[in-house]
Amino acid sequence: MTAPIVIIGTGLAGYNLARELRKLDGDIPLLLITRDDGRSYSKPMLSTGFAMNKDAESLGMASAGAMAAQLKAEIRTHTEVTRLEPAAQRIWLGNEPVVYRDLVIAWGAQTLRVPLAGDAADAVHPINDLLDYGHFRAAAQGRKRVLIMGAGLIGCEFANDLRLGGYEVDVVAPAEQLMPGLLPPQPAAAVRQGLEALGARFHLGTVAERLDRHGDALSA
Repeated sequence: MTAPIVIIGTGLAGYNLARELRKLDGDIPLLLITRDDGRSYSKPMLSTGFAMNKDAESLGMASAGAMAAQLKAEIRTHTEVTRLEPAAQRIWLGNEPVVYRDLVIAWGAQTLRVPLAGDAADAVHPINDLLDYGHFRAAAQGRKRVLIMGAGLIGCEFANDLRLGGYEVDVVAPAEQLMPGLLPPQPAAAVRQGLEALGARFHLGTVAERLDRHGDALSA
């Protein structure tokens, strides 16, 4: 039996690569491995869902089963790769070894974990995939105010989206301006002015240090 091409990750990169491989070869075995549920979706939509009132189900475009049929591939969901052995051309899924012909790591970026003191540090919701978005939407039900840590592109997109979705928004970040890695000061100030006109509040040049529970609310 021919060893498969293994792709770790079923985001945009993983699925697009699988599509291109299928154009070149309709028969080579393909195995895609993902830690989430394998749904196909557009990641930029995660920071526009509240304004459009879309839940995680609405943002998903195809299930893992549908993608497996489309790509003629095996897709292993809710599965974590525990070890890589490139010399042996083998990976491990727990105690299960999987031999591959070629290996592609396409798991994308990882969210930063901010060290916080307090008894509510576990209440922070990193949003890096569709499952994260679903968990955050569930947690936001019935809430009125959201604190965003980070004023980069994604932080600003979420500030805009959540304001349009009806939430009060505070943004805290250590930088003195918005999107310091992308914009010079003048356009960054224009973006801030636009978001403040929507009602977003900014706390720049500082960091969140502590998060505590106060009844049903959180205090930062």
